[in-house]
Amino acid sequence: MRNVRTAVIVLIFVNLVFMAWAHWIDVPLEPPVNQAAARLPRLVLASEAPARVPTALKAVPAAASPTSEAAAPTMTPAARRCMSVGPFNDLAQETHAAALLQERGFAPQQRTEDGDIRDGFWVYVGGIKSPADETRVLRALQDAGISDARAMAAADDGRRVSVGLFTDRSRAERRARVVEHLGFSPDIVERRRPGTVYWVDLDLGTSDAAVPTEGLAPADQGGSRIQVRVCP
Repeated sequence: MRNVRTAVIVLIFVNLVFMAWAHWIDVPLEPPVNQAAARLPRLVLASEAPARVPTALKAVPAAASPTSEAAAPTMTPAARRCMSVGPFNDLAQETHAAALLQERGFAPQQRTEDGDIRDGFWVYVGGIKSPADETRVLRALQDAGISDARAMAAADDGRRVSVGLFTDRSRAERRARVVEHLGFSPDIVERRRPGTVYWVDLDLGTSDAAVPTEGLAPADQGGSRIQVRVCP
């Protein structure tokens, strides 16, 4: 028992000596300070960082906004107008007129509509009062070589004798001059029938004062028949 007691007292003494040495003698040294590392910014966790507004979502000042009413210029569209040139009796006439207008700086657009198309020029002798006068006129024309002279049905304004139907006005006028030399007064009438007519539409600007129509109509039709009107 004595030996055990001595061993316990020795162990207690050893522990007291170690505690005193660790507390007062074995003190840890302060690590040296690195001056370069001290100037580095402190690391911050993502959860500690303040919220940032994306650059694309930052507010744009009203004065710099392209959609601002103050910054948006007022655009006034140039006044334009559409004019129609025609009517043309067939597609060939319309194509010829469109080509001329294009040469003159326009941008023609074809358009068709229902109307009356020219069906030739009729030459006749009218104002005949009686059947006897009709026979006399008809015989005189046939004797002069006008073999296509024909008596027509009586109308309200009297009797008429036809002296030819022509596609060209120039040929109709030549026949009329022959009839005049025989002492009669012939008339030339343009015959028309329902059909499809052609128009040329032009988009005009403010600088286009008028549409030149010279040469647009066939020579036998005459430029006076060409109309220029507002597009429908």
